Amino acid sequence: MRTVYVAEYPAVQHRHDDGDIVTVRLRLRGGVHRAVCSGCDTEFVYRKPTPSNVAHVKSPLLPGVKGNFDDGEGH
Repeated sequence: MRTVYVAEYPAVQHRHDDGDIVTVRLRLRGGVHRAVCSGCDTEFVYRKPTPSNVAHVKSPLLPGVKGNFDDGEGH
């Protein structure tokens, strides 16, 4: 059996070798959300995504925008 770790919850869609798209629903078993697809002999295990380690900064090329964009003139 193949194990695939996924970040989608509560259901996972995947494609079988014959081209069929199958949806399996993750259920809580043993403290972990998981599902087994008997059609392709795959176990899907949910892992919560972790925050990015990359520091995200605002681009210096974009102008600073503040306030309400609706000036009431009906553009």
